Amino acid sequence: MSITSAKKLRIAVLGLGRMGKRHARHVAYNVPRAELVAVCDPVAATEGWAKEDLPATAKWYADSTEAINSPDVDAVLIATDTATHATLAIQALQAGKHVLLEKPISVDVKKAIPVVEAAAAHPHLKTMIGFSRRYDESYLEAKRRIDNGQLGKAYMIKSATNDQYDPSGFFIAYSKDSGGIFLDCGIHDIDIARWLLDVANPSLLKNPAKQVTRVYATGLNVRHPELAESEDCDNANCIVEFENGTQCTFHLSRTALHGHDCFCEVFGTESKLVINGNPNMTRVEIRDEHGVRMESTPTYYDRFKDAFVNEANTFTACVLDDLPVPTTPSDGLEAAQIALGLTHSFRAGKPVFFGEDGKPIID
Repeated sequence: MSITSAKKLRIAVLGLGRMGKRHARHVAYNVPRAELVAVCDPVAATEGWAKEDLPATAKWYADSTEAINSPDVDAVLIATDTATHATLAIQALQAGKHVLLEKPISVDVKKAIPVVEAAAAHPHLKTMIGFSRRYDESYLEAKRRIDNGQLGKAYMIKSATNDQYDPSGFFIAYSKDSGGIFLDCGIHDIDIARWLLDVANPSLLKNPAKQVTRVYATGLNVRHPELAESEDCDNANCIVEFENGTQCTFHLSRTALHGHDCFCEVFGTESKLVINGNPNMTRVEIRDEHGVRMESTPTYYDRFKDAFVNEANTFTACVLDDLPVPTTPSDGLEAAQIALGLTHSFRAGKPVFFGEDGKPIID
């Protein structure tokens, strides 16, 4: 599908939940080279929201097939429930539409494989996975410094993704549909480690198909004991050993009381980088009867709002200028394989090794 003559990329956003609404606003108001031409959600109430919050040119659909097949749509941004990601992505590609897909590709790793295959079968279409941290300026700056050799050889990453504690029990219900803490939350840390440590570089691997040697995870439930019913946890510690000799460790949590806190330390032979070491909302320092403090970012969206905008702009440029996408379906699949290994390690209480085919050996 060629749209080289088009002035703007015409995008439809599928799914108008919490993130879908944000994506729709971004495309409508913060992506100059794109036009939001359609939004889709089966919940009837979202039509009213779309009329109030979005440009009048954005047509509302209740049926995703109608939105995907619309001749006015060049690309779709899929922000629906994770369980529907793979099916919609394949449907869109088969309809000749470019795809920006929220992570993860699927809660079932096996269902992610057909998406990778469909993307490969349609090389003229761009398929990009929404690993938002790769589009954050701080992580991009770290990557530039690593690639410039300023760290010497980067060999280890310590990171964390700590979500603010939600006393409503949101994460209990969410766990059942999201794939659990390792896939939903940890996949960001996994992807960032793969990217910053260059673990997919074939020149550094004995077998390019095998990027991981073994993983280990342990966890506990501090505030959400109900998660044990779905074999999930609200705090986890993970170790991933890569084939190129590098490692990453990360902590995942659903119980941070001070707000959303994610940080990343990159260790090199010559220096070290710390990204988001102090999760400040602003540079304002508060001094009152409680002492001296700074407010934290309350949610992941507050921390990465600009990254989501950069992500949408990058996707648009990749399509209009025929550039390679930075975050590919293969990246999504590799990260999901690692998350699957960690999930099994946590449940089985033992390390999980990876085979020569790059998949976790789960007995």
